Amino acid sequence: MTNESDSQGSEAPPEDPVTLRALALLRKAHPDAVVDAVTTGRHPYIEVTADGLCDACLLLRDHDELLYDCCHLVTGVDRPDDQQIEVVYHLVSYARLPDDEYRKRAEKNDPWVALKVRVPRDKPEVPTVSNVWTGADWHERETYDLVGVIFTGREELRRILLPEDWPGHPLRKDWEFPVEYHGVPIVPPEAQ
Repeated sequence: MTNESDSQGSEAPPEDPVTLRALALLRKAHPDAVVDAVTTGRHPYIEVTADGLCDACLLLRDHDELLYDCCHLVTGVDRPDDQQIEVVYHLVSYARLPDDEYRKRAEKNDPWVALKVRVPRDKPEVPTVSNVWTGADWHERETYDLVGVIFTGREELRRILLPEDWPGHPLRKDWEFPVEYHGVPIVPPEAQ
C-alpha cells in the first residue's frame, strides 16, 4: 500500500474511507486477487489480478456494506515503458452515498472506487465484467477499439467508434496515423 508522507516530514494525507472499506473486504474475501492499493489522495485505487477481477467485482456489487451498483467507466492506459496496459474501472454505489461529514473531510469527496488491472501489452486480455454490470458493455468495446484490450468471455467484441477494419488502436502510444483508408487520403489533425 502506498501511503507515505512526503519528504518534508509533513503529516500523512488522510486515507479514503470508501476505498479502505472496499479494500478490507476484498482482502478478506479474495486475498490472492489484491495486488496493491493506494488509499490516499484524489485518485485512490485498488489493483487486482486479471484472474481475480470478476470475483472482486461481484463482491463489490453484492456486499451489503458496498453495493457498487454501477460501472461508471472502463478505460485503458497504454504503458509502453512497462510493457503493460492498465485497465481502470470506476465503480459507483448509488445505494450507499457517503454522508455529508465524509464529503467535508475527504480529499476525494465522491462515492466511487477505482479498480485497476495490469496486463502484458503484447497480450492485453481481461475477463469481461459486462455480466456483472450490463453497462460495462459499451465501455469495454470502446477500450478494445481505442487501446486494443481483449475482454474475454463476451459473446461478441467489436469496435464501437471506428470501422471494423480500421488499422490498429489509436490510443496506443506506438500507433501511427494511416496515410489513407480505403483509398481516401487522411490528413492527421495536427497537419490541418
